[in-house]
Order: sequence, then structure tokens, then C-alpha cells
Amino acid sequence: MTYTLIVNSTGVTRDVDSASIPADAGNADWRAYQAWLAAGNTPNPAPVPPTPVPTALLWQLEAICNSAPISLGFTPPTWPQVQAAVTAQNDPALTAFFAVGMNPIPANSITLARLAAAVPAPLTAAQVTALVAAAAAVAID
Repeated sequence: MTYTLIVNSTGVTRDVDSASIPADAGNADWRAYQAWLAAGNTPNPAPVPPTPVPTALLWQLEAICNSAPISLGFTPPTWPQVQAAVTAQNDPALTAFFAVGMNPIPANSITLARLAAAVPAPLTAAQVTALVAAAAAVAID
């Protein structure tokens, strides 16, 4: 029998059946876990939560492309270049995203990756992530 710590919790997961065991002295499973610890066993560490993927709205991406902040470390495509790439791609998902404009798009989106490859100076996945992260920080004052 093994156990794994739970992120941001005092409870554990019993690995054999993925049961979540709360830190409650009245719980028989918790008492069994405590006995397991007392026998010299060590639980597996809590899994590292995945890094959140930045997302941005269309107007935020447009703002970043129009301002080309130096902090990006590269020059993003101009907004007219982005619009031309969307038209040239003839991709229904891209067209829909640009038509609606209020749906967030994640940096790891396949649609966004295709667009990043279609602009005049194609962007790497890391550049797309940096661009979307910068765009996500844009706010209306």
C-alpha cells in the first residue's frame, strides 16, 4: 500500500484505488494511513500542478501587436499582417475567433499555432506563449 500527498491539503490519496483520505482522526482510512507512517513508510510527494496556459482575447492580442512592447524580446506581427494571415488561412476556427472576438484563445491552441506559422515572420511556440501572456495582462483603464 502506498499513499500520495494532495496539493494544498493535509489529506492523502491512497494509490491503490485513488481514494481521497481526509486528515480526520475519526476516519478509519486516516488511522490506517497514520499506522502506515508509524511503521516507517513515506508518502509520495504531491504532484506538481501544471503551469497554467495563458489565454487572451482578440482585442488584447491586437493591442500587443499594435504596441510591440520591448519586453517581448521580439517584434510581433502587425495587426494588418495578422488579419491577412487569417484571410489567407481560410481556417473556419480562425475566422470564427476573429468574427466573434470575445472568446479567449489559449497560447497552446492549435489554431493559434497555425496562425503563428502563417504570419510573415513565423513565431515559435515560446514566442506565441510570450505574446499571449503579454496580451492577457492588457487591461482597459
